[in-house]
Amino acid sequence: MKKFERLRHIRYFSHSLRTLPKQYSAADTNRLSLVHFCVQSLDILGCLPVDTDDELICGTAGEDVYVNRGEIVEWIYGLGTVPIVRSADGDAAGGGCVGGGFKGSNYLGPIMSNDDNNNNNNDDQSSHRHPYDHSHIAMTYVALCTLQSLGDDLSRIDKHAILSTLQGLQKQNGSFVALSPTSTEYDVADEVEAEDDCDLRFMYAAIAVWYILTSSDDDDENTNDYINIESATQYILSCKSYDGALGLTPGREGHGGSTFCGIASLYLLGVLDDVMSREELRGWKDELIYWCVMRQKSLMKKVVDDDDGTTKNKNDNNGYVKEEEEPAGMVGRPNKKEDTCYSYWIGGTLHLLSSSHLMDGWALREYVLLCQSPYGGFGKVVGAMPDLLHSFYSMAWLTLSKENGCCEDEEEADDDAVYESEVRSQVRESIGKLSKLDCALGMCAKRTR
Repeated sequence: MKKFERLRHIRYFSHSLRTLPKQYSAADTNRLSLVHFCVQSLDILGCLPVDTDDELICGTAGEDVYVNRGEIVEWIYGLGTVPIVRSADGDAAGGGCVGGGFKGSNYLGPIMSNDDNNNNNNDDQSSHRHPYDHSHIAMTYVALCTLQSLGDDLSRIDKHAILSTLQGLQKQNGSFVALSPTSTEYDVADEVEAEDDCDLRFMYAAIAVWYILTSSDDDDENTNDYINIESATQYILSCKSYDGALGLTPGREGHGGSTFCGIASLYLLGVLDDVMSREELRGWKDELIYWCVMRQKSLMKKVVDDDDGTTKNKNDNNGYVKEEEEPAGMVGRPNKKEDTCYSYWIGGTLHLLSSSHLMDGWALREYVLLCQSPYGGFGKVVGAMPDLLHSFYSMAWLTLSKENGCCEDEEEADDDAVYESEVRSQVRESIGKLSKLDCALGMCAKRTR
């Protein structure tokens, strides 16, 4: 088992906020998600202040941690799209909005500001809007999470515009379209064939946005009116596969990522326990838990033979190799390779189902730590270069692994495994210091309300 390299991870995420390798240029339209991965990881590592009145700049330039919270917050608000107000007799009661939310980066350059938009009447707004100035439901989610993690109180967010846009993006079958329209003439009911753009990923992002903007809204008694909870629930259940997992859309193969998105959505909607107790779904929870636990791959252990110094499999029996295996990494689907991000997708699903104690937490920790890079961060698999997505989700699972009995200590089998005990103690202590995660929202619990 490798030690947890906290300082290297801090350097990696802090540096990545300032500059990235050229390979990331292909992800420029989703730059906000890259910032999200860095900020959330630094928050898990305890590098961001809890008190919002603290200095906007964390650390000093040239040190391991340097985060200019104020600059990042202003940059994110600059990615907000200008909502278009419907007329009072439009589809949204009382005059709803379309186009409210955030886009992934400032790739469009300077566009019309809110002040410019207010000088035009509603009929002219669509003609002044750039045709590609879409808000995206996933980018809106990561914008809100990142703002909260940076200590912003979201007071500058036009909640009604975003929630009203969200309302207009929900289709009759309960799913959500990912991109907001740039015209009030758009109707999601006309997009019946756009199935790939309204799967469980965007269901989760939409529900998370709704939850963040309404969970502390004491003066609005109609927050549930913004989305149709019943149709959203039915769509999630329609994605159930034959093996108990959830596919991205109805009829597709069960997958670890879409399973988490569906279960986390039900959790945030407040209906998870009710759904699992329905008579017509009796046994589904057990099927789902079994599917998740069985996604933990096995890693063959090898030892060095003392006689000739060669490496061979343990337990060689008359020429037949008997493989001794230990549970290790998680796979997203049967017959696939291990991948660190599924530690969170599937481990998080088990966490939400209060069943994370059923997997081998220490073996999964060992696999994730093996994927640490000497530069900081985590790779997708052992030996891979680090990337921000897999680094964040590895961090997210590691902090989840200290909860719900997931990594309860077992007695050491070998009397001479002194070094292993020291490493395990370092890992236990280091992970114990990580900030607690709100698993369903994918951000630190100290930021949620």
